[in-house]
Amino acid sequence: MDGKIRERIRKIVSYSTGAYFIWMAYMLLTPRPSVPKVGFAVDFLHLGAFGVLGLGVGLARKNWTSGRWRVLLLAWAVGSECLQIFTGRYFELIDIFQNVVGILLGLEAGRLLRLWTRKTRVGEETDKGEDRAPNG
Repeated sequence: MDGKIRERIRKIVSYSTGAYFIWMAYMLLTPRPSVPKVGFAVDFLHLGAFGVLGLGVGLARKNWTSGRWRVLLLAWAVGSECLQIFTGRYFELIDIFQNVVGILLGLEAGRLLRLWTRKTRVGEETDKGEDRAPNG
């Protein structure tokens, strides 16, 4: 893929992910009463919402290492659930677990997509902080 096209796509994904994060913060932190879940059930809304955020960041990041993004996103996954007690929603440990799993799956999917779509030539440098599969 041409470098200019790739950079444009990265910017579009970056802006879209930023907008998605703002929307997600609004949806998670608006004072709306929720009904607590009964039992241990997988909530695909939490997995999906945080997975999409992780995927967007995984595809859009350029200069930061994945470790820094992982720490920031995991802090958001835990912190957003902790902040919900101030908005009239319910704090649940299972939601934190599902948020964290969604982030980790999304980041890994983004990393794999970046590796899959990148065709580096011999002697060509990758982006700073880029995860790179070992050769050999």
